[in-house]
Amino acid sequence: MIVYKSEIPAEAYNNMRLAVGWKGLDLAQAERGLKNSAYLTAAWDDDTPVGMARVISDGGYMTLIVDVMVLPAYQGRGIGRQLLTNINEWLDSLGREGLCIMVNLMATTGNEGFYEKFGFEVRPNDRMGAGMVRWINP
Repeated sequence: MIVYKSEIPAEAYNNMRLAVGWKGLDLAQAERGLKNSAYLTAAWDDDTPVGMARVISDGGYMTLIVDVMVLPAYQGRGIGRQLLTNINEWLDSLGREGLCIMVNLMATTGNEGFYEKFGFEVRPNDRMGAGMVRWINP
């Protein structure tokens, strides 16, 4: 049975990054990033983390969803959907009392449709330009 927790060890996080084809990070750097997350949700199968997603925030109105990933052997089981549901519920709670919250994310190629189901808009569009990125030491 999959359970959702608000933690994941840095080593497991890094292993998950590698399993989905992303670059591994320095463990101290990964640990700092995880510790400084505004919100983190991780799917666990017994003692093994199998998926995760997190939010970083300026503490005002700007948020960014990052690290949405599910181990390949666990994909297609609704884990990613539940991770995004957990995040959206947390983000929606921030917008209570009329506060404006801007939620950003950068979808991996081909996964835009998944995020559209959660209310995200593909960019560029007639109101917003393309998202951009700059890597240092990729």
